[in-house]
This record gives sequence, C-alpha cells and structure tokens, in this order.
Amino acid sequence: MFLKTDISIKKLVVPALLLILTACRGTDPSGAVTAPATPATEIISLEPSSRTHWQIYQVNPKLYGSSGAFGKIRARLDDIRALGTDILYLMPVYPEGRTKAIGSPYCIRDFRAVNPAYGTLDELKSLVDEAHAKGMKVLFDWVANHTAWDHPWITEHSDWYEKNAQGEIVWPTRDGAWTDVAQLNYANKELWTAMTDALSYWVRELGIDGYRCDYAHGVRDDYWKDAIARLRTIRPDLVMLAESDYTRMFNDGFDIIFDRAMKSHVRNLWDGKTSPAEFMAWYKGDLAGTPAGKTRLFFITNHDDATEASPVSQFRSKEGALAAYVLMAALNGSAMVYGSQETAYARTINFFTTQTIDWKSDTDYTARYGKALQALSRISRAGRMTAYAAGKVLYIHYAAAGGGKGCLIAVNTAGTAASAALPKALSGQSARELPEGTSETLPEDLSMAAYGWRIWEIL
Repeated sequence: MFLKTDISIKKLVVPALLLILTACRGTDPSGAVTAPATPATEIISLEPSSRTHWQIYQVNPKLYGSSGAFGKIRARLDDIRALGTDILYLMPVYPEGRTKAIGSPYCIRDFRAVNPAYGTLDELKSLVDEAHAKGMKVLFDWVANHTAWDHPWITEHSDWYEKNAQGEIVWPTRDGAWTDVAQLNYANKELWTAMTDALSYWVRELGIDGYRCDYAHGVRDDYWKDAIARLRTIRPDLVMLAESDYTRMFNDGFDIIFDRAMKSHVRNLWDGKTSPAEFMAWYKGDLAGTPAGKTRLFFITNHDDATEASPVSQFRSKEGALAAYVLMAALNGSAMVYGSQETAYARTINFFTTQTIDWKSDTDYTARYGKALQALSRISRAGRMTAYAAGKVLYIHYAAAGGGKGCLIAVNTAGTAASAALPKALSGQSARELPEGTSETLPEDLSMAAYGWRIWEIL
C-alpha cells in the first residue's frame, strides 16, 4: 500500500518539478532548454587614473627574410597601423658582432651603423619618416649593458669593460652566462659620455621618439638618470621603455616598464587556476606601484617568449590568445603586440635566426585582431574603473571623465560559451559597439562565445 502511494506521488511531483526547472532555465527560440544568465558581481573599483596608454608593435627584422627588411617593414606600415599601433618598436637595427657570435641581434658591433642585411641608413630613415607620417612614434632597441667582442671599444677603450683578476674582459654573468658579448663597466665616466652620445645620434639624425632599453636594470641607475635627462634636452617628449620589472626604473626616468607577471596571471586565469575576482585583486595590487603618468607593459608574447611557445598553445587556441590580449590591452597600462601573433603563428620563433613570416596566412584572424585593437585605441581609461564577474565572463567598465565617454569591455575567459548578465548599473544604457557599430541599448544578458569579447562606448 505504501509503495503504491509513493509511486503515485512521484508521478505527480516529477512532472511538476520539470515544469518549474524549465521555467527557471528558459528556452531559446528553437525550444531547447537554456541555462539562466549568470549574474554579474562587482569585484573591484579603482580611482580615476592619469596614466598614458600606448599600443606598441614590436618588429623583429629577422622575420622579413635575409635581405631588405627595412623596405619590407615600410611596405607593411598600413597593416601595422591598422592594429591600433601608437608606437613602432624596432628590435636592434645595428651590425651584429661576428667574434664569438651566436646570431643574437643584441650582440652589437657598432652603435651608430645599420645592419647591411636589413638595408641602408637612407632606407631606415625612410621607414622612420613614413611611420611618423602615418601617426606612429618610433622606438629603437638599445643595449647599454654590453657589446660584441669585435666592437671597436674592445681594443680602443678596454678600460670601459669589466675584467677578471687576470685582466681579461669578461662576459655578463649576473643573470646568466652570455658568452657572445662583453660586459661594460659603468664605473668609467668616459663610457657614460660615449654611450649617451650614441643614444643622442639616432634622436638627432633620424628623429626617433625614444628607446626600448634591453636589460635596463643591468646598468647603473645613476647612469640612466643622467642619460635620460640629457636626451630630454634634445627631445623633451622622448618615450623611454625599460625591459625591466623593477619599479625603481621609473625613478631613473623611464615612462614604461615591463610587467612579465601579467602574462603568468592571465595564463592562470585561462587555465582555471584562479578566478576573475582573484585575477583582478592581483591586478589592483600590481597597479598600485605605478606612479601617475607612467605605465607597465603587458604582452602575451615577445621575442624571448616566442622561443619557448606560441600564444596559440599557451592560451589554448588562437581565439584564446586573442581574448587574452584583449583583456590585457583593456587594462590601465600599455600593451605590446609581437609581430607574428596577429597571424595566429602557431610555432616557436628563434630570434637568432632569419625566416619569412606569411603575413597573409590568416587574414580573417588578423582582421579580428585589428577590430579589437582599433576599438581599444578609441576608449578612455581616465575615469573610475570597475570590474565585474559573471562566472568566467569578466567586465571592465571605465566611467566617463573629462568630457569623454565611458566604455565597457566584456571578455569570456573560458573555452566554453556562456550566458552572462550585464552589471545592473549598465544594462539598458545607450552604447555603440566599437569599432564601427551603431547606437544600441545594452541588453540585460549577453551570450558569449568561447573566448568571446565585445567592446562598447557608453553614450
């Protein structure tokens, strides 16, 4: 008797529960049951900032074949500018050493000449001038820590180098044994003058806009303070980028420093090791050490990282790599594309060797890269920044400030599609999707593709 009653109750209750669940979950137009949108929760809010955002494009001339790189790079300037590029950063353009050399462009034989494999001085000048004409600044790469073993200073000024107990010039060993180069000694003030004169040469002769300084923390801080001050008597608006994560480089006069930790934390987010809330909490602390008017540089790869793995493999897919870059570039800092990542290049790149990249290998993907970076180039980060999380979907909102417009960036940090509610404070507002969308009303819920992203200007 009890068993029959139990079965009867189940026949009534189970269908009722299914109806309730279906009503709660909703249906899509085809009638399939869909999950409710995950609500958005505020995770951090940051005060307005006066930081300058730079979108940088790193050029490795060795990716343009065995000859004529300067001309080939010049021919691609429209494509590079289409990626929202503010600064064209050229890896070393100088002659490479031959003695003890291993093919590194950072083994420099002459600081005031050009590598003949890349082209002539006139061709380099034309490249710089054309970049300027298209609205981009130009940074050269600079190596102040060491020279090639066949640099003239080796014989003419051997006292400008560090030596061992036997009086022999040594190679750098502080962060590894770099046997292909000779370590300079900044205890000698004559070296200061010669190095700063070489830096000044390119600013005066080609009108470049600044330098990315290799291994900047390997050189004395007092030298950088002196050199940068002297360079700014020639060009006050010089942009100086330090390949260093040490915040003391800001005090030396650098405008931008590297932030290698950002890539590691984004990878942890992509791998599910941290949540959006944990990632943004880390970012808040990371940003705190950056003075107003200065920025950190975010990237998903550069010439060093590309020797280990491609962004496609490190961020799970080419769409994952693009979404990771969009998230980094949306934050209040500067961001850098390493020329090749916009093609979804899936193999490692050894920057000691010459090869030719097919820049048209995935035009659809490159176009999407351009769409994202053009959109990000138009947003203002001057207002208060508030971050929200809806499951794995991360929202970055910048309030309007100084007469400008606010903006909203949404990034799905997961490799599965998601339905996410917009922050209640923003849904229903008038907006325009960037870069070329029309006016619309922000919806209550978003359907986000795996590693999807969207960018709006709030009207």
